[in-house]
Amino acid sequence: MQRELQRRDLLKAVLAIGLGGVAALPGRAEHPARAQGGGAVPVLHATDLFHPHGDPDDHFDLACAYALALRGRYDLRGVVIDYPPDFREGDPAVVAVAQMNWLTGRAVPVALGTPRRLAHRKDALTSAPLQETAAIEFILNQLRAAERPVAVVCVGSAADVVAAAVREPHLFKEKCAGVYLNSGSAHDNPAKPAQLEFNVRLDPAAYAAMFDLPCPFFWFPCWHTTEVRQSGESGSFYWLPHREALGNAVPGLANFFAHMFEKSTNPRWLRAMKNPPKAEAWQKILEAKRGMWSTASQFVAAGLTVTRDGKIVPAAEAGDSAVFKMQSVEVTCADDGRTTWRPSEKDTGRWMLRVTDVERYPAAMTRAVAELFAAFGSSSTK
Repeated sequence: MQRELQRRDLLKAVLAIGLGGVAALPGRAEHPARAQGGGAVPVLHATDLFHPHGDPDDHFDLACAYALALRGRYDLRGVVIDYPPDFREGDPAVVAVAQMNWLTGRAVPVALGTPRRLAHRKDALTSAPLQETAAIEFILNQLRAAERPVAVVCVGSAADVVAAAVREPHLFKEKCAGVYLNSGSAHDNPAKPAQLEFNVRLDPAAYAAMFDLPCPFFWFPCWHTTEVRQSGESGSFYWLPHREALGNAVPGLANFFAHMFEKSTNPRWLRAMKNPPKAEAWQKILEAKRGMWSTASQFVAAGLTVTRDGKIVPAAEAGDSAVFKMQSVEVTCADDGRTTWRPSEKDTGRWMLRVTDVERYPAAMTRAVAELFAAFGSSSTK
């Protein structure tokens, strides 16, 4: 079970953070690869992206990844899409990646994830056929070929990343700049103490093994308190009003989201990118809002943060204006997916999200996403 610090230890930890716990790690507030010379960070985006969608937030995350590439912050090397669980209606949304490639003039490759759950946290899936381990090999090949350390942003299943790391831990130690995991909860829900976060329930062994990785590890708990849909100091969740994020979307980006929300089975997915969405349907989309979890991790992987007024800035330059930071933590995870953590004054190689202004965080993140999406209107996408 998750363990909260005793009052005395908590006061010491808070004091340590205030005096230097986070501030003493300025090089760790932004991505290690950027500290090695700047430029676009090589990134692999691992996602549970399906069509018809399981949750539209995954399409928003994909658009954010491509927008960061357009801004020159990401060198997007590939997208790994989870194998769909039986309860999902859709299959891997390779169409969504193809649409984004067309919209941005890129040719980002796709690999399909394993259908297997890990039997235990050291499971490398060595007995699985090649058909079920293509994504594992894809991740390893991308690391081998990379001239700079690669960031792995994981917004879906952890199984493929973990199996790759168990197979070649030295490769991850040498060539992985960091794994950015969006999963789990910072605190149990007192009303439902046995409840686990969605991604943890899907594969507890894979989730637990993430905390054993032989590379820098950045943890973004989806929830401050399990399945409680409100912002908190240690949870990445926020509500994203569609109108604020998409109200000024350029036609191609609007078409991308309209096609997704329509759950269209029209095989003309490319031509759908050229026809403006129907006005009535688009207005209905704009009136809705979206739960979001993974935006902060994508900014941190790019060496960025968001200020209280919603501006995207380099993390090393944000100072006290940042609406979130990363704190060094001591953290362990049991085989059943239960985490125990506490802030640390030491560089542990493990960092955890800390929302520094809970009240302003949702609005700031919403403005930042809108700013990101403005990149699709640049000349590079015309």
